Amino acid sequence: MAREKKDISKMLGIIPSLHTPFNENNEIDIVSLRKLIDQTVTTGCAGMLVGAVAGENGSLSFDEKKILLNECVTYNNNRIPIIISCTAKNQIERIELSKNAKELGADWILCQAPENIFGDELVQCFYEIAEVGPDNLMIQDLSWTGYGMSDEDIILLNKNVKKFKSLKIEVLNSGPKYTRVFNITNNQLHLSGGWAIMGMIEALNRGVNALIPSTMEVIYNKIYNLYLENKIEDSRRLFSQILPILSFTHQHIDISIKFSKMLRVEEGIFSTSICREPIKNFDQFQLNEASLHIKKVLELQNQLINN
Repeated sequence: MAREKKDISKMLGIIPSLHTPFNENNEIDIVSLRKLIDQTVTTGCAGMLVGAVAGENGSLSFDEKKILLNECVTYNNNRIPIIISCTAKNQIERIELSKNAKELGADWILCQAPENIFGDELVQCFYEIAEVGPDNLMIQDLSWTGYGMSDEDIILLNKNVKKFKSLKIEVLNSGPKYTRVFNITNNQLHLSGGWAIMGMIEALNRGVNALIPSTMEVIYNKIYNLYLENKIEDSRRLFSQILPILSFTHQHIDISIKFSKMLRVEEGIFSTSICREPIKNFDQFQLNEASLHIKKVLELQNQLINN
């Protein structure tokens, strides 16, 4: 019997992974969070991801995760699709967050593939998470130092977890993996890239459905729209203007998060750039570099908005 083809026609474009703002008391800053959601909607993004790595998931308590996710879904109010991260340190919390996402009416859930789980055990893990959640599951294939999930496991999951509709690929040499996954799943999966945003144009050439960066929505949306209009060289030229910024931020995920929060303060969206441990404050040399790059982002965004 032929497998039912999955609907992957939605969420095409830029889907920012939102940072979690903290106030001076190191608590979730709801006012800043609402400003960030409004920014994501009004700049024309295709959706948003909340509570993931960029949102300092690992530093949030289970109760804080529920507060964050509840606020995002409620305040977004179905304006654009929202992906709720259910990534957690244990299966009980993953399942509970998935249930919560469904109760809230979220469109999608995302869960990072747990380390050291493979084959049928991995299928069972994601089946349990998906079974109690919304209709759409995005699996995060993340490895900072390796190649992530095996092709065999991706095929197994695609065949056995009906709600598995999207794979977020963030591994070494992501480009060829995009193409390989399209081929081994017969183009049944929605594919996105996140940390691999430095290969944005190549990813679009390979047919990737969405890109999940953080911040610079105005710029990324313009790059994407120019590409859709077949103005490939214009798209590439604009992208090249932010490559020095990405070169700085992509030294480490902690640098990216800290820089992004500093940018949000300058944009008037966040009240502080506070990050939780283990993320450190920048030293003076990093502050000098960050200041130059933030100035460039603001200038470029203003140019695009006013043209």
